[in-house]
Amino acid sequence: MERISTTSVQIKDFKPWLSKETADLLEPLNKQGKELVDKVKERLSDARETCEKLAEEGIKEIEKGKAVRKAKATEKLSKYFLRQIDKIDFPDKMSFSELERLHEDVKKMFSLIARERNVWFSRISPLFIITRKRVDFAFSRLAGSISELGGFLSGDYSKARAVEKLFLETDELLRLLDELGRFERREVVLEEKMELLQKKIEEGERRMESVKSDTEFGNLSEVKQRIQQLRKRVKYDLRHLEKPFLKFANFKGSSDLALSAEEAAKLGEYLKDPFLGLATEGDGYPVFRGLLRKMKRALDAGQLRLKSSRLRKAREMIDAILNGNVLDELHLNCTRAFSLSRQLGSSEEIQVAQRKIRGFVERLGELRKRRRAVEVRLERLVEEREQLLEVVKERKKELARLAFGVLGVQVSIVV
Repeated sequence: MERISTTSVQIKDFKPWLSKETADLLEPLNKQGKELVDKVKERLSDARETCEKLAEEGIKEIEKGKAVRKAKATEKLSKYFLRQIDKIDFPDKMSFSELERLHEDVKKMFSLIARERNVWFSRISPLFIITRKRVDFAFSRLAGSISELGGFLSGDYSKARAVEKLFLETDELLRLLDELGRFERREVVLEEKMELLQKKIEEGERRMESVKSDTEFGNLSEVKQRIQQLRKRVKYDLRHLEKPFLKFANFKGSSDLALSAEEAAKLGEYLKDPFLGLATEGDGYPVFRGLLRKMKRALDAGQLRLKSSRLRKAREMIDAILNGNVLDELHLNCTRAFSLSRQLGSSEEIQVAQRKIRGFVERLGELRKRRRAVEVRLERLVEEREQLLEVVKERKKELARLAFGVLGVQVSIVV
């Protein structure tokens, strides 16, 4: 089996190549088409002359005052014929679509004229019988030319339709490639924006870290981390007192167990943030101890009720604190960390650094938001470009298929 060779053609050169390859096919067809169009034009001109003659005769009869109504109808009908004829626009170049349009226009014109002719020619009889016959003869000859053009379009010239479709498909592929190029250029622009924003973010992060490392801010950060660890430790160590404290905050017992304003405020601190409550106590955490003594008396008096397991653990914890030093080291660590945090946080250097860092955080947040917006646009653009690329691939296949059908040549289209 003989292998069909493949011709490789750049898409930008495809139309000139196609014009050259189809010249031998189209030139004789276009020549024949032009001859048929000229023939239709000539027949239409003949028909126009006869319609003008009919109109002139109608005007003469009106001027003579003879059969005025029929003469006026004849003049009006003739001018209608002329208006329909004058609507026909002949193509400057030969192409299947142009000849098809001309054929449809002339057929429509002929149909409109024939309809009016059938209605009015019988009404103006027997006037202008010779001229009317000339009109009929002219339109009869025109009908033959129209039919001949239609046969040519459905026969030999149908090959031109395939060639014309080839050119249209080529134009569409070029348009899609141009659109694809615009997508790719926009993609490059967005990638450059992404890169620029990323550089700004990285630079902002470096400058923010520089501010942190060049001041005591690093020490403050370490202290805050230490406070977070102590906060977890205090919450854990005092976990068995959480429920009793909640009940004691709403306790309505004897007056000797009533809390002072200072004790009530401190109890609120221990409930909200045990670390802060302990860190702001004086030596020996006296307010805390006072709270525990009152709570112990309420428990002993049965005025503060707890489940047995919770009651046991609360009593053990209260006794360990009041009769021992289980919280001394933790209290010392909390007060030192809290004091150092306030000391560092109140320094002018740290306050300036914190303002700068807040500015960096705000700026970086805005930059990251802008980067994400660009990233979303880029993702959408890439998706659309990929979809368009698939359309281009299918169009290339279709164009190659059409070229093979018309020329019998296997074409590889290079974009």
